[in-house]
Amino acid sequence: MIKARILALLVCAVFCLSCPSYRYGAMDFISENRNKIYKKSFCEASGPFPQMILIPFFKETFQIVPDCRVYPKNQTSLAMLVFYHYWTEYFGDDDFVVKNSLESLMITWGLNKKRSKKAYNLDGEMIEHATVIGLTTSKTTIWVWRGYDFKISESSFIHELVHVALRNMNGHGDRDHEGAKYSGWTPAHTKLVSEAKETLRSFGI
Repeated sequence: MIKARILALLVCAVFCLSCPSYRYGAMDFISENRNKIYKKSFCEASGPFPQMILIPFFKETFQIVPDCRVYPKNQTSLAMLVFYHYWTEYFGDDDFVVKNSLESLMITWGLNKKRSKKAYNLDGEMIEHATVIGLTTSKTTIWVWRGYDFKISESSFIHELVHVALRNMNGHGDRDHEGAKYSGWTPAHTKLVSEAKETLRSFGI
């Protein structure tokens, strides 16, 4: 049932249709027609890289891409809509803090993983000299490794969006996840990431 509802959401997003019977949170992003703006922002394969591309349906959200394969702007947009759908299903967003945070985000995609002096795993255990595949560096900026097989679902993109939401709600992103040092991230957030990524896989994103 959940996937059927998300399928309807994605169809509406792709074709910019009005779907009153499927008006959950993510539909708010496609209520305004900004087609002229988005048509002027696209990846040019023959141009110099990196390039900054405006993400459809989000007011001031951009992605910086190292090439046109990582990632077509419509894929990034649909992944964000799927994330927000699950967020509202799990936690709601009555004050639109999470929605607004997604409307002014800068996403940088990287072709190579990074090294960090320390990082925390999902259980809150600190790892020194860790290899990282995603970083949330502020309330409005994230860096994401391109993911296995060049799939958004196989990257940490959804994971980083949770950190963005928590930063904007709580003032910090809860870097130790389900650990006890910081508060915010719960098993429900981990489940949200898993379910959203599985949905992206079902659409080949």
